[in-house]
Amino acid sequence: MKRFLFTLLIAIFTIGVFAQNYEIKVKINGISDTVIYLGHHFGEKKYVVDTTVIDSKGNAIFRGEKKLNKGIYLIVMPSKNMNYFEFLIADKTSFSIETDTAGFVEHMKIKGSKENLVFNEYQNKMSDIQEKRMKLNKEYEKAKGNEVEAKIVADKIQALNEERIAYMDKIANTNPNAFFSKILLAMKDIEIPEPPRNEAGVITDSSFQYKYFKSHYFDYVDFAESGLLRTPIFEGKLNYYFDKMVVPLVDSLLPEANNIITKAYEGGDSLMFQFTVSHLLHYFESSKIMGYDAVFVDIAEKWYLSGLATWADSTFLTKLAERVEKVTPTKLGAIAYNLERMQGTDDKYYNLHDIKGDYIALVFYEPHCGHCKTEVPKLMKYYRDSLKELNVKIFAVYTQYDKDEWEEFIDAKNLTEDGWYNVWDGPYPHSKFRDFYDIYSTPVIYVLDKDKKIIGKRIGVENIKSLIEFTKEKERREQKK
Repeated sequence: MKRFLFTLLIAIFTIGVFAQNYEIKVKINGISDTVIYLGHHFGEKKYVVDTTVIDSKGNAIFRGEKKLNKGIYLIVMPSKNMNYFEFLIADKTSFSIETDTAGFVEHMKIKGSKENLVFNEYQNKMSDIQEKRMKLNKEYEKAKGNEVEAKIVADKIQALNEERIAYMDKIANTNPNAFFSKILLAMKDIEIPEPPRNEAGVITDSSFQYKYFKSHYFDYVDFAESGLLRTPIFEGKLNYYFDKMVVPLVDSLLPEANNIITKAYEGGDSLMFQFTVSHLLHYFESSKIMGYDAVFVDIAEKWYLSGLATWADSTFLTKLAERVEKVTPTKLGAIAYNLERMQGTDDKYYNLHDIKGDYIALVFYEPHCGHCKTEVPKLMKYYRDSLKELNVKIFAVYTQYDKDEWEEFIDAKNLTEDGWYNVWDGPYPHSKFRDFYDIYSTPVIYVLDKDKKIIGKRIGVENIKSLIEFTKEKERREQKK
């Protein structure tokens, strides 16, 4: 028995054409005279596509003329605390389901849909395996102190897992063209071979299994089957891949993202392509991880602004282009825009690119920002304690236009030190720093190397030193190659 999140019921998701009639007869023993919903998964969300009333005998019919696309669908029961049970829309769109509130899956009877019969058998089998697994897990916890007994239980758990895999493979092999088989294949575990060893039996490639798993991760996913989108599986695999499998560095992320989008594009299913590219665009644009915006820009330029995203309207593309223009100057690896004729408290003029140092911390702040009041003094403390000895310079940009306020803040927070440059845009703003550094809130810290290349952006004060140390170590390793 599963619960349906009520907040998701307000969304109506209709993709497809109005062509194919559907008629799903439902009988639920234990429910009468109430409303039930027909919905489906779409990635991590759930959407309602129809609603009907169940009569005094538990009978109801969902009937309509719009197309029900392939996917895992739901019957949701508001009167039963939003509980639901699942079935497939695959080979048929007219069939009947009978079940009971005493156990929706185990009491389910299907007529008119072969794939749903197989799906229901699978659900019952997985429920049985899960129950056995939970019992074995408890036995394993009790046997932890006894190596022999623990090994016996561990072998039983392994055997149970092999039984699960064999059962799934049997269904997929017996029904190779079925939609449910594509679902099972998308969930299939990648079999990872043993790592290579030399004649002495020593492993010669310690990362072999990781690389193998990553390179074969999407082997069983049919990128031509948009029905996988109406399941929790495909989106979950995408997120796991980029959350856990790919090294979170731009050089790794760029080819990986484009490789997967290319698979979806070449798969020929327009909805699969649309979902994949739009999901990854949002994933990288909304991420707080430093450098991910470079992947966002790359996806935007290659797949949207190039004209390949044919579904995107002109309004969206215009806004996307504006966002790309904002982000591009501050991508990791880009040369920082030169802030010229920035005026200091001594009324002298300073250019960012003229500041000499192994590294430069470029910080934008304003005195009334509560976070700035703590972070900028903290930066000064870090500078005096450790950053200065690393030949770091600070280019601290006051973002407002009240010189008295600025100077009072500097005095109050003791922000005067050799190598620390307090500057502002002067009484006559000219630098357009907000445009070139995407400043829409404060404080914002960028870290530049000696060549004024951006190596860090929007990071915390406490992360500056570790970033510099990481950069130095990376440079040392590259020099040894």
